[in-house]
Amino acid sequence: MSTQAKPRFSPTAIWGMTSVGVLVTALVLWAGWPAQAAELTPGTAEVYLIDDELTTPAPTGEKSGWFGTLSTPCDFDSWYVESAGTAMCATLDGPKGTVTLGGTDKSVTVATEGQQAITGWVAEAGAGGAKAPTRALLVRDGDPIGVIAVATPGTVVPVG
Repeated sequence: MSTQAKPRFSPTAIWGMTSVGVLVTALVLWAGWPAQAAELTPGTAEVYLIDDELTTPAPTGEKSGWFGTLSTPCDFDSWYVESAGTAMCATLDGPKGTVTLGGTDKSVTVATEGQQAITGWVAEAGAGGAKAPTRALLVRDGDPIGVIAVATPGTVVPVG
């Protein structure tokens, strides 16, 4: 009776192949695929107030991978936002509520009721001597889509 020899891998070879597989997987997950930017179009959006005192400037051109904030210059408690050629690590307060966006694909504005709501939320945030926010972030489906200057709450500057 003959027995067939089974191929046997050494523990070092198994360890090496496993390490290479883990490293390749980690690299793909870290780099991810570039996230598709949410588009600023008419519809509804959640409003977050941007805390100007805790928000810091950031380098432009950063893109989130699958790990989100791990691959951007921001901390876990802030959002990376690019708008009007600048970037920031925005510390947010909210969501405060939802506003309706109108206009066309070329120019999106906040409806009058939304402008009044934003002004009210800013006034509440500035009550009691606290510094009132000067900007708000619009978010749709978890992605930032626009920044609003509180001084002109009807004008939306696209993110991205």
